[in-house]
Amino acid sequence: MQADMWRMLLMVVAILADLAVFGQDRPARVQVHGRVIVAGTGQVVYATVEHYDLEGKRWSLTEVNSDGRFALFLPCDVPFELRVTENGFVPLTEQHPAVPCGTATFEADLELTPSMR
Repeated sequence: MQADMWRMLLMVVAILADLAVFGQDRPARVQVHGRVIVAGTGQVVYATVEHYDLEGKRWSLTEVNSDGRFALFLPCDVPFELRVTENGFVPLTEQHPAVPCGTATFEADLELTPSMR
Protein backbone atom coordinates (compact mmCIF):
# COMPACT_ATOMS: atom_id res chain seq x y z
CA MET A 1 0.00 0.00 0.00
CA GLN A 2 2.78 2.43 0.89
CA ALA A 3 4.66 1.52 -2.31
CA ASP A 4 1.55 2.38 -4.38
CA MET A 5 1.29 5.74 -2.65
CA TRP A 6 4.96 6.53 -3.45
CA ARG A 7 4.48 5.47 -7.08
CA MET A 8 1.44 7.74 -7.38
CA LEU A 9 3.35 10.64 -5.81
CA LEU A 10 6.27 10.14 -8.20
CA MET A 11 3.88 10.02 -11.14
CA VAL A 12 2.26 13.31 -10.07
CA VAL A 13 5.69 14.93 -9.64
CA ALA A 14 6.75 13.69 -13.10
CA ILE A 15 3.57 15.06 -14.69
CA LEU A 16 4.02 18.45 -13.00
CA ALA A 17 7.68 18.59 -14.06
CA ASP A 18 6.70 17.73 -17.64
CA LEU A 19 4.10 20.50 -17.68
CA ALA A 20 6.57 23.00 -16.25
CA VAL A 21 9.18 22.20 -18.91
CA PHE A 22 7.08 21.52 -21.99
CA GLY A 23 3.79 23.25 -21.24
CA GLN A 24 5.21 26.62 -22.28
CA ASP A 25 7.09 25.54 -25.39
CA ARG A 26 5.68 28.44 -27.42
CA PRO A 27 5.28 31.98 -26.18
CA ALA A 28 1.81 33.51 -26.42
CA ARG A 29 1.28 35.24 -29.75
CA VAL A 30 -1.03 37.78 -31.33
CA GLN A 31 -1.88 38.08 -35.01
CA VAL A 32 -0.97 41.55 -36.29
CA HIS A 33 -2.71 42.24 -39.58
CA GLY A 34 -3.66 45.12 -41.82
CA ARG A 35 -3.30 46.64 -45.26
CA VAL A 36 -0.56 48.57 -47.01
CA ILE A 37 -2.10 51.42 -48.98
CA VAL A 38 -1.28 54.81 -50.50
CA ALA A 39 -2.15 57.60 -48.05
CA GLY A 40 -5.21 59.54 -49.18
CA THR A 41 -6.23 57.21 -52.01
CA GLY A 42 -6.46 53.78 -50.41
CA GLN A 43 -4.77 52.23 -53.45
CA VAL A 44 -3.05 48.93 -52.67
CA VAL A 45 0.75 48.93 -52.45
CA TYR A 46 2.50 45.61 -53.10
CA ALA A 47 5.25 45.68 -50.53
CA THR A 48 7.13 43.80 -47.84
CA VAL A 49 6.20 44.43 -44.19
CA GLU A 50 9.05 43.90 -41.71
CA HIS A 51 8.73 43.28 -37.96
CA TYR A 52 11.46 44.73 -35.71
CA ASP A 53 11.92 44.95 -31.99
CA LEU A 54 12.49 48.42 -30.52
CA GLU A 55 16.25 47.82 -30.42
CA GLY A 56 16.29 47.57 -34.23
CA LYS A 57 16.59 43.79 -34.68
CA ARG A 58 14.49 42.38 -37.52
CA TRP A 59 12.51 39.30 -36.44
CA SER A 60 10.24 38.54 -39.38
CA LEU A 61 8.82 39.79 -42.65
CA THR A 62 5.92 39.09 -44.96
CA GLU A 63 4.62 40.15 -48.35
CA VAL A 64 1.20 41.70 -48.84
CA ASN A 65 -1.34 39.70 -50.82
CA SER A 66 -3.24 40.87 -53.93
CA ASP A 67 -5.64 42.86 -51.70
CA GLY A 68 -2.75 44.65 -50.00
CA ARG A 69 -3.26 42.68 -46.78
CA PHE A 70 -0.57 41.26 -44.54
CA ALA A 71 -0.48 39.18 -41.36
CA LEU A 72 2.26 38.34 -38.88
CA PHE A 73 2.23 36.39 -35.61
CA LEU A 74 4.17 38.33 -32.98
CA PRO A 75 4.83 37.74 -29.28
CA CYS A 76 2.30 39.43 -27.03
CA ASP A 77 3.31 41.85 -24.26
CA VAL A 78 6.28 43.10 -26.32
CA PRO A 79 6.32 46.52 -28.07
CA PHE A 80 7.16 46.25 -31.76
CA GLU A 81 7.91 48.20 -34.89
CA LEU A 82 6.61 47.68 -38.43
CA ARG A 83 8.60 48.97 -41.39
CA VAL A 84 7.79 49.25 -45.07
CA THR A 85 10.32 50.36 -47.68
CA GLU A 86 9.04 50.37 -51.24
CA ASN A 87 10.32 52.10 -54.40
CA GLY A 88 8.48 55.35 -55.08
CA PHE A 89 7.40 55.85 -51.45
CA VAL A 90 8.79 57.49 -48.34
CA PRO A 91 10.03 54.70 -46.00
CA LEU A 92 7.54 54.05 -43.20
CA THR A 93 8.39 53.10 -39.62
CA GLU A 94 5.60 52.70 -37.05
CA GLN A 95 6.17 51.82 -33.41
CA HIS A 96 3.34 50.05 -31.60
CA PRO A 97 2.81 49.39 -27.90
CA ALA A 98 2.75 45.87 -26.53
CA VAL A 99 -0.44 43.98 -27.33
CA PRO A 100 -1.71 42.27 -24.15
CA CYS A 101 -1.59 38.48 -24.04
CA GLY A 102 -5.03 37.04 -24.61
CA THR A 103 -5.73 39.48 -27.44
CA ALA A 104 -6.42 37.50 -30.61
CA THR A 105 -5.69 40.15 -33.25
CA PHE A 106 -4.32 43.67 -33.63
CA GLU A 107 -5.01 45.74 -36.73
CA ALA A 108 -2.32 48.01 -38.13
CA ASP A 109 -3.10 49.62 -41.48
CA LEU A 110 0.05 51.12 -42.99
CA GLU A 111 -0.29 54.19 -45.21
CA LEU A 112 2.60 55.04 -47.50
CA THR A 113 3.29 58.53 -48.84
CA PRO A 114 4.55 58.81 -52.43
CA SER A 115 8.05 60.26 -52.64
CA MET A 116 8.58 63.50 -54.58
CA ARG A 117 11.45 62.30 -56.77
